[in-house]
Amino acid sequence: ARRPRPVPTLRTMSSEAPATDPAPAEGAPVEKTEKQLKREAEKKAKKEAEAAKKAAKLAARQVRGQPGGTITVGVVQHPPVELEPPSGTRDFYPDEMRLQRWLFDHFRKVGTSCGFEEYDAPVLERQELYKRKAGEEITQQMYAFVDKEQTEVTLRPEMTPSLARMVLGRAQSLMLPLKWFSVPQCWRFETTQRGRKREHYQWN
Repeated sequence: ARRPRPVPTLRTMSSEAPATDPAPAEGAPVEKTEKQLKREAEKKAKKEAEAAKKAAKLAARQVRGQPGGTITVGVVQHPPVELEPPSGTRDFYPDEMRLQRWLFDHFRKVGTSCGFEEYDAPVLERQELYKRKAGEEITQQMYAFVDKEQTEVTLRPEMTPSLARMVLGRAQSLMLPLKWFSVPQCWRFETTQRGRKREHYQWN
Protein backbone atom coordinates (compact mmCIF):
# COMPACT_ATOMS: atom_id res chain seq x y z
CA ALA A 1 0.00 0.00 0.00
CA ARG A 2 1.18 3.51 -0.72
CA ARG A 3 2.05 5.84 2.08
CA PRO A 4 0.03 9.07 2.09
CA ARG A 5 1.90 12.28 0.96
CA PRO A 6 2.55 14.75 3.74
CA VAL A 7 0.59 18.00 3.59
CA PRO A 8 2.99 20.98 3.25
CA THR A 9 2.94 23.25 6.23
CA LEU A 10 3.62 27.01 6.41
CA ARG A 11 7.19 26.30 7.53
CA THR A 12 7.95 24.03 4.58
CA MET A 13 6.38 26.44 2.06
CA SER A 14 8.49 29.35 3.22
CA SER A 15 11.66 27.29 3.03
CA GLU A 16 10.98 26.16 -0.52
CA ALA A 17 10.39 29.67 -2.07
CA PRO A 18 12.77 32.58 -1.32
CA ALA A 19 11.18 35.61 0.33
CA THR A 20 10.70 38.67 -1.94
CA ASP A 21 9.73 42.26 -1.11
CA PRO A 22 6.20 43.08 -2.06
CA ALA A 23 5.88 45.20 -5.23
CA PRO A 24 5.24 48.87 -4.51
CA ALA A 25 1.71 49.98 -5.01
CA GLU A 26 0.96 52.07 -8.07
CA GLY A 27 1.67 55.79 -7.40
CA ALA A 28 3.66 55.12 -4.21
CA PRO A 29 7.03 57.02 -3.86
CA VAL A 30 10.10 55.02 -4.85
CA GLU A 31 13.07 55.30 -2.50
CA LYS A 32 16.23 56.51 -4.36
CA THR A 33 19.80 55.57 -3.65
CA GLU A 34 22.35 58.04 -2.34
CA LYS A 35 24.13 58.05 -5.71
CA GLN A 36 20.94 59.00 -7.54
CA LEU A 37 20.19 61.83 -5.09
CA LYS A 38 23.71 63.23 -5.48
CA ARG A 39 23.47 63.16 -9.28
CA GLU A 40 20.14 64.99 -9.24
CA ALA A 41 21.51 67.65 -6.86
CA GLU A 42 24.48 68.26 -9.20
CA LYS A 43 22.17 68.66 -12.21
CA LYS A 44 19.97 71.11 -10.32
CA ALA A 45 22.96 73.20 -9.21
CA LYS A 46 24.31 73.28 -12.76
CA LYS A 47 20.98 74.49 -14.15
CA GLU A 48 20.74 77.23 -11.52
CA ALA A 49 24.28 78.41 -12.28
CA GLU A 50 23.57 78.57 -16.02
CA ALA A 51 20.35 80.52 -15.40
CA ALA A 52 22.13 83.04 -13.15
CA LYS A 53 24.91 83.51 -15.70
CA LYS A 54 22.40 84.12 -18.47
CA ALA A 55 20.47 86.65 -16.36
CA ALA A 56 23.69 88.53 -15.57
CA LYS A 57 24.59 88.79 -19.25
CA LEU A 58 21.14 90.12 -20.13
CA ALA A 59 21.32 92.71 -17.34
CA ALA A 60 24.70 93.95 -18.57
CA ARG A 61 23.47 94.60 -22.10
CA GLN A 62 21.62 97.60 -23.43
CA VAL A 63 19.32 96.11 -26.02
CA ARG A 64 17.28 98.31 -28.30
CA GLY A 65 14.32 96.80 -30.17
CA GLN A 66 13.01 93.31 -29.73
CA PRO A 67 14.66 90.92 -27.24
CA GLY A 68 17.30 88.84 -28.94
CA GLY A 69 17.72 91.40 -31.72
CA THR A 70 20.77 93.42 -32.65
CA ILE A 71 22.58 94.95 -29.66
CA THR A 72 23.30 98.65 -30.06
CA VAL A 73 25.50 100.43 -27.52
CA GLY A 74 24.69 104.15 -27.19
CA VAL A 75 27.60 106.61 -26.89
CA VAL A 76 26.83 109.94 -25.19
CA GLN A 77 28.62 112.88 -26.78
CA HIS A 78 29.86 115.36 -24.16
CA PRO A 79 30.70 118.94 -25.10
CA PRO A 80 34.40 119.82 -24.91
CA VAL A 81 35.66 121.09 -21.56
CA GLU A 82 36.22 124.85 -21.40
CA LEU A 83 39.93 125.37 -20.72
CA GLU A 84 39.71 129.07 -19.89
CA PRO A 85 39.05 130.08 -16.23
CA PRO A 86 35.70 131.76 -15.41
CA SER A 87 35.25 135.32 -16.60
CA GLY A 88 37.13 137.87 -14.50
CA THR A 89 39.51 135.32 -12.96
CA ARG A 90 42.97 134.11 -13.90
CA ASP A 91 45.35 131.19 -13.46
CA PHE A 92 48.72 131.55 -11.78
CA TYR A 93 51.32 129.34 -13.40
CA PRO A 94 54.57 128.77 -11.49
CA ASP A 95 56.41 131.73 -13.05
CA GLU A 96 53.49 134.07 -12.28
CA MET A 97 53.08 132.59 -8.81
CA ARG A 98 56.72 133.31 -8.02
CA LEU A 99 56.19 136.96 -8.99
CA GLN A 100 53.03 137.21 -6.87
CA ARG A 101 54.76 135.68 -3.86
CA TRP A 102 57.72 138.03 -4.27
CA LEU A 103 55.37 141.06 -4.28
CA PHE A 104 53.23 139.84 -1.37
CA ASP A 105 56.33 139.07 0.68
CA HIS A 106 57.44 142.66 0.22
CA PHE A 107 54.00 143.85 1.39
CA ARG A 108 54.34 141.75 4.54
CA LYS A 109 57.93 142.81 5.14
CA VAL A 110 57.03 146.51 4.97
CA GLY A 111 53.99 145.99 7.21
CA THR A 112 55.79 144.11 9.94
CA SER A 113 58.77 146.50 9.86
CA CYS A 114 56.34 149.35 10.61
CA GLY A 115 54.80 147.51 13.57
CA PHE A 116 51.69 146.11 11.85
CA GLU A 117 50.35 142.60 12.49
CA GLU A 118 48.80 140.46 9.73
CA TYR A 119 45.20 139.23 10.00
CA ASP A 120 42.74 137.44 7.73
CA ALA A 121 39.06 136.43 7.66
CA PRO A 122 36.88 133.94 5.78
CA VAL A 123 36.44 134.65 2.09
CA LEU A 124 32.75 133.77 2.65
CA GLU A 125 30.72 136.33 4.62
CA ARG A 126 27.05 137.02 5.37
CA GLN A 127 25.37 139.47 3.02
CA GLU A 128 24.02 141.42 5.99
CA LEU A 129 27.45 142.97 6.64
CA TYR A 130 27.51 144.66 3.24
CA LYS A 131 23.79 145.53 3.09
CA ARG A 132 24.15 147.58 6.31
CA LYS A 133 27.05 149.49 4.83
CA ALA A 134 25.81 150.13 1.26
CA GLY A 135 22.16 149.03 1.06
CA GLU A 136 20.36 146.20 -0.74
CA GLU A 137 21.68 147.28 -4.16
CA ILE A 138 25.21 146.19 -3.25
CA THR A 139 24.22 142.55 -3.77
CA GLN A 140 24.07 143.20 -7.53
CA GLN A 141 27.84 143.74 -7.46
CA MET A 142 28.65 140.67 -5.38
CA TYR A 143 28.90 136.92 -5.82
CA ALA A 144 25.84 136.52 -3.56
CA PHE A 145 23.84 133.33 -3.08
CA VAL A 146 21.88 131.27 -0.51
CA ASP A 147 23.73 128.25 0.88
CA LYS A 148 22.29 124.84 1.80
CA GLU A 149 21.46 126.13 5.30
CA GLN A 150 19.33 128.89 3.70
CA THR A 151 21.80 131.58 4.80
CA GLU A 152 22.41 134.56 2.52
CA VAL A 153 26.16 134.62 1.97
CA THR A 154 28.61 136.17 -0.46
CA LEU A 155 32.24 136.08 -1.48
CA ARG A 156 33.74 139.14 0.23
CA PRO A 157 33.98 142.13 -2.14
CA GLU A 158 36.19 144.05 0.29
CA MET A 159 37.82 143.64 3.69
CA THR A 160 36.49 146.59 5.75
CA PRO A 161 33.19 144.95 6.95
CA SER A 162 35.07 141.76 7.94
CA LEU A 163 37.60 143.86 9.87
CA ALA A 164 34.78 145.72 11.68
CA ARG A 165 33.09 142.41 12.58
CA MET A 166 36.32 141.01 14.01
CA VAL A 167 37.06 144.13 16.07
CA LEU A 168 33.51 144.27 17.48
CA GLY A 169 33.75 140.58 18.37
CA ARG A 170 36.66 141.33 20.74
CA ALA A 171 36.00 144.98 21.54
CA GLN A 172 36.44 144.43 25.29
CA SER A 173 39.87 142.84 25.01
CA LEU A 174 41.59 144.73 22.17
CA MET A 175 43.92 147.63 22.87
CA LEU A 176 43.41 150.64 20.60
CA PRO A 177 44.74 151.88 18.29
CA LEU A 178 45.10 148.72 16.22
CA LYS A 179 47.87 148.25 13.68
CA TRP A 180 46.77 145.39 11.47
CA PHE A 181 47.33 144.64 7.79
CA SER A 182 46.07 142.03 5.33
CA VAL A 183 46.51 140.89 1.74
CA PRO A 184 43.05 139.41 1.08
CA GLN A 185 41.54 137.89 -2.03
CA CYS A 186 38.29 139.70 -2.89
CA TRP A 187 35.50 139.21 -5.42
CA ARG A 188 33.24 141.70 -7.21
CA PHE A 189 30.71 140.84 -9.90
CA GLU A 190 31.43 143.80 -12.16
CA THR A 191 32.15 144.33 -15.83
CA THR A 192 35.73 143.28 -16.44
CA GLN A 193 38.15 145.85 -17.83
CA ARG A 194 41.80 145.93 -18.64
CA GLY A 195 43.64 145.66 -15.35
CA ARG A 196 40.38 145.26 -13.38
CA LYS A 197 39.10 141.74 -12.86
CA ARG A 198 36.37 140.24 -10.72
CA GLU A 199 38.93 138.41 -8.61
CA HIS A 200 41.53 140.70 -7.09
CA TYR A 201 43.87 141.18 -4.14
CA GLN A 202 44.23 144.15 -1.79
CA TRP A 203 46.98 145.31 0.51
CA ASN A 204 45.09 146.87 3.42
